[in-house]
Amino acid sequence: MATISAVLAPALALAAPTTEISSMIEEIVVTAQKRSESLQSVPVSITALTSAQLNETKMDSPSDLVTQVPNLQVNGIVGEASPVFSLRGVSMFDYSLSQSSPVASYIDEVYKGNFVLFGVEMYDLERIEVLRGPQGTLYGKNTTGGAINFITHKPGFETDGYVKAGFGNYSRREAEGAIQGAIIDDHVAARVAFTYTKADGWFKNVLAGHPNLEGVDQYGLRASVLFKANDDLSATLRWSMSRQNPQNYGIFAIAVPPSTDPENPVTSGVGGLYYRTTTGNYGDPALANDQIAQNYTPKRHQDNSAIALTIDWNATDSYALTSITSWDDGSLFNPEGTDGAPIDIFKIPYIGKTKQLTQDLRVTSRGAGPLNFIFGAYYQHEKIFNSTENQFFGNVAYDFNGDGVMNAADCLESQFYGCRFYNQFDQVRNTWAVYTDDSYALNDQWKLRGGLRYNHDNATQDNAFAEARSVTEEPLFRIIPDPTTSMSATASQAIHNVAWTGRLGLDFTPSKDALLYVNLSRGYRSGAFNAQFFFDPSEFTSVKPETVDSSEVGFKTAWLGGTLQLDGALFNYSYKNQQLIDVQSSGHQPLVNLGKSTIRGGELELVARPASSLTVRGGLGILDAKVDEGLINNGTQDIAGKQLPNAPKVSATLASDWDALRVPGWKLTLHGDMSYSASQYFEPANVIQLRQGGYTLLNARVTLHNTDRHWEVSAWGRNLGDKFFLTAGANLASLGYYYSHRNTPRMFGVEGTYRF
Repeated sequence: MATISAVLAPALALAAPTTEISSMIEEIVVTAQKRSESLQSVPVSITALTSAQLNETKMDSPSDLVTQVPNLQVNGIVGEASPVFSLRGVSMFDYSLSQSSPVASYIDEVYKGNFVLFGVEMYDLERIEVLRGPQGTLYGKNTTGGAINFITHKPGFETDGYVKAGFGNYSRREAEGAIQGAIIDDHVAARVAFTYTKADGWFKNVLAGHPNLEGVDQYGLRASVLFKANDDLSATLRWSMSRQNPQNYGIFAIAVPPSTDPENPVTSGVGGLYYRTTTGNYGDPALANDQIAQNYTPKRHQDNSAIALTIDWNATDSYALTSITSWDDGSLFNPEGTDGAPIDIFKIPYIGKTKQLTQDLRVTSRGAGPLNFIFGAYYQHEKIFNSTENQFFGNVAYDFNGDGVMNAADCLESQFYGCRFYNQFDQVRNTWAVYTDDSYALNDQWKLRGGLRYNHDNATQDNAFAEARSVTEEPLFRIIPDPTTSMSATASQAIHNVAWTGRLGLDFTPSKDALLYVNLSRGYRSGAFNAQFFFDPSEFTSVKPETVDSSEVGFKTAWLGGTLQLDGALFNYSYKNQQLIDVQSSGHQPLVNLGKSTIRGGELELVARPASSLTVRGGLGILDAKVDEGLINNGTQDIAGKQLPNAPKVSATLASDWDALRVPGWKLTLHGDMSYSASQYFEPANVIQLRQGGYTLLNARVTLHNTDRHWEVSAWGRNLGDKFFLTAGANLASLGYYYSHRNTPRMFGVEGTYRF
């Protein structure tokens, strides 16, 4: 009942008479353009979520952002803990550490180029800013799709903090907190925050002696120190670390349907295998959607640590200098039971290690004149080590030579059964750029905007090789660089890219409550190496940069005395050379450029506050994302006209927060939110088995808190309808199944918070 009341509250409140005085919508200040501005004055399509909104929506995973941001999708191809974002149909169809997402993630303005560097971050946040569209000037680095900024709470001199604790289903236990205060009055302040969550796996493993999968076991710690020399010079030093050690995700393996061709009587899978059964044999009882039979269950390990120093100096009345220096270190061990089956058919353990150093230096104008500018320079050094092993048919049931054991002889004779195809490489990338982003006020109503960025990328992939190994890890023969080379031979390749990107825009402000804008922009994603080279030298590939040319018109408006905001945008993209893994029917997986696609669509976002006790938010996203020119499967399959992956035609959100009851000293708040996603595909050929139909999610939260906000107690629920849907997929029909991930089921719990 609480959920229904919270979601229907807007209609009830607007229909019923009330004596409560309406109040204006609270202004949100963002730094999307590297300077503090009101959200409604920024001529960019952007969704900003404040700390209060994040708390009310119980948003503790980046994957949850899809429920609040139109035209945003999250692909869980490497698990929900390592999200791959898609914005307006621009996404990454890859699952390797050598790639960087076209939707860039930033934490306190520090670029996290590799998903291994993105750890446990969703705690003690001031806000999240989601910028749609190519960001070719201020952000630039690989942002053909957009950018997501996670902004943490900055240290303050006031002594305050909070502590939160809760529990939920699947034995969920969680705690979070922060404390800050002055170390030296007016000069040095510090803030320390932490988070901890542990929960049992919800993917029920029916195999005796093996744990349930999809567990949570993580913690994070963040410490920030503010050094304030005077009103014009300050520095903030941030250190953070996190660790994840859960039971890994499980694969929802969809078996290839039995053949109806009498001349090719394939039952299902390889050798009659039917993946989602208790034994893996065709005809055995099928598993429920929340069950898995998986015999490969090591824990996943992901560690991250980071240091960043931000210096802000108001050098004169006319300009300010900002320097952001960062160092990141991350490592990952991901033991994936890729077959989702109880016998050894296909397993992939992979290891990744990443180190990153970045420097951003910029000068920002401070004057009140018509010209405002930002000039900057950026540098990134990234070093990656990656090793992956594809383990095929290691179970004795697939003894190729019939001697009763699985050993090197089976792999050597079959070239497949009992083989473990291993690869590894070192990768180094150096990137530098210079950029400017400027605006000139023609008069009180018209403003011209422009920006330009010069991008320079050099990268090498060295010490690369692929080899076949036995089930006992005995190296048998090299495949790459060439099957005839010695067991010590390695390969290397290099990339050198140079590109100009930028934007040109015009703003019109007819009144203080309206902004109209038009933007032309280009985004760029540098060339990349393939990490999925295992079976043939032709897989050792690199690809050209991809680009997005965008034209966009938008508006931001306020109505009814500031109690209603309505924002919207329409856009058209020319998407060229999209980088994707070409999973071929032969099993080979080269990295290729797709060709050309066209994406059209728009967003509409509304915030209304008809009474001081009620806030309503809604969003609508529309997409038409189609391939114009593209060949896959080694050039034999034309996918022109296909829908781009991770690009549903419609996405929508609706949320309300209602102070439903007030008594002296206490207040009861009801929160409800709904999100809808139309059907989408997870791979470029639009295989029907990897099409996810439309679905709706419902979440709710009920909070009792005293009016001075010191204490609050909440009950929350996510996916209250226990909706089942897929979140990622890949076509592995050559092995008899379609690889996919499923969503998190219904979650609920209670938590208490004390603020001081």
